[in-house]
Amino acid sequence: MMQADSHKVERNLFALILFSALARLAAGHWLGLGYGESYYFSLAAKPSLSYFDQPPLSLWLAAVSMKLFGAVTPLVLRLPFILLFAGSTYLIYAIGKKMFGAWPGFYAALLLNVSAVFGVSTGIFFQPESPLIFFWLTTVWCLIKLFFDPSLKNPYFYWAATGILFGLGLLSKYPAIFLPIGAFLFLLTTPPQRGWLKHPGPYLAILISVLLFAPVLIWNAQHEWISLLWQGHRGVDYKGIHLIWLLRSILGQAAWVLPWIWIPLIFQLYRCFKGGPALSKNWFIAWMSVVPIVVFTAISLWTEIGYHFHWQAPGYLMLFLPLGDSLFRLLQNGSQRARRWLIGSTAFSSLALLIVVTHVATGWGRGIEQLFASDESKKLDDPTLEMLDYSTLEEALRGRGLLARKDLFVFTNRWFQSGKVDYALKGKMPLFCFHPSDQRGFEFLRESEEWLGKDGVLVSTQKKLDNPHDAFGEYFEEIIPLGFVTVPRGKYIEETLYLHYCRNYRKVFPKAYVQK
Repeated sequence: MMQADSHKVERNLFALILFSALARLAAGHWLGLGYGESYYFSLAAKPSLSYFDQPPLSLWLAAVSMKLFGAVTPLVLRLPFILLFAGSTYLIYAIGKKMFGAWPGFYAALLLNVSAVFGVSTGIFFQPESPLIFFWLTTVWCLIKLFFDPSLKNPYFYWAATGILFGLGLLSKYPAIFLPIGAFLFLLTTPPQRGWLKHPGPYLAILISVLLFAPVLIWNAQHEWISLLWQGHRGVDYKGIHLIWLLRSILGQAAWVLPWIWIPLIFQLYRCFKGGPALSKNWFIAWMSVVPIVVFTAISLWTEIGYHFHWQAPGYLMLFLPLGDSLFRLLQNGSQRARRWLIGSTAFSSLALLIVVTHVATGWGRGIEQLFASDESKKLDDPTLEMLDYSTLEEALRGRGLLARKDLFVFTNRWFQSGKVDYALKGKMPLFCFHPSDQRGFEFLRESEEWLGKDGVLVSTQKKLDNPHDAFGEYFEEIIPLGFVTVPRGKYIEETLYLHYCRNYRKVFPKAYVQK
């Protein structure tokens, strides 16, 4: 009976992974690239030991995918990340099965897919969170084997594997550092486990992870440690106490996770701590969860981190395990409320994804908006326009005889627009971002002084650049308007790009971060 039940769980799990992956593949094909994804494309097209604002693994994966498929499309760039999230779905099930049982593991995997920050953001898009989550879970799998498997025969093997997987997590995104911090706090507060602190295994794991992290350290050493300093500064840039920022962070996290899932997750964190070290598995989950949630939420009190509500996501990851266990027990006891909650959550996420994907692809929601805001000035900004590719730009430059010229570069005045332009042109023209204080990784991709005496093409929008002559007149001999390019979505014109021919680049635009 138990074996038949286990087979049923595995069939359900396989169906979940298969159908959710197919849905993500469809979304990955139809959705244009977001600002961050377009920017990451620009970086991935220039393979490097590391990069300005992120470690390199996610960018290496995209570069390999482009090489394998010989194409640059949204799905090609996103495919490694969709596949990694399918792996993460299996891993959360496998960990849940080991700690609580097969059905709790399945419900944890299902809820992970339902939650927006994981099922959509991490599960579809080209960004470092997907490999971070995958290697976070693989590292946790090894730690569970070490801490909770009484039949463990070769701890050095699992500590070495922990070091490799944690190192890959660090190569994905810097917040992976919270993993060993949580593990250390668990060992420190759990008397039966403290012996590991005297064992060579943890230090072997740290050594291996540092060796794997070496490309990031080498790149930073070559660039005045700018990546580590820039990311670190974002957390210590004190701007006074702002309770509204803290509230915005908490509400943003709840919205991204989905409020009716976020509240039970927070309750599970409370329960895991309340049980104390005696309930060692729950205690482990608590320490593996709390650090990124508390740290990133706390810094929002004194520094402006904007709308980066996904930073806390790794902390919520493990809380799906006790939530899956609690849901299983409720369903087993015949709770209709829990059943309706599960069905409603799944239906909401599926329907919301369908609505967003179809609107992004066609712009049908604009018709609804026009019914309520006939005055153009009263229309709301559509956040999905971030995923509008500048699909008409390449042909516009080709028609003006500019695309094939080898003595010409293109530039914008915003890093996210530089990514959009670079992706639209598929890297066919050398590209720069000329902004006095925020050039991001574009500052490190190529040197603009090599183009002194050459001509450039400025691509801008009126929303982001009022007067090209005021911004760039001192750097070029002459700036000549070339007209504009409209970017449609369905039957609507959603964006207008303004082109300017900039003759004789005569003065080097200053770098924003590292000065020679």
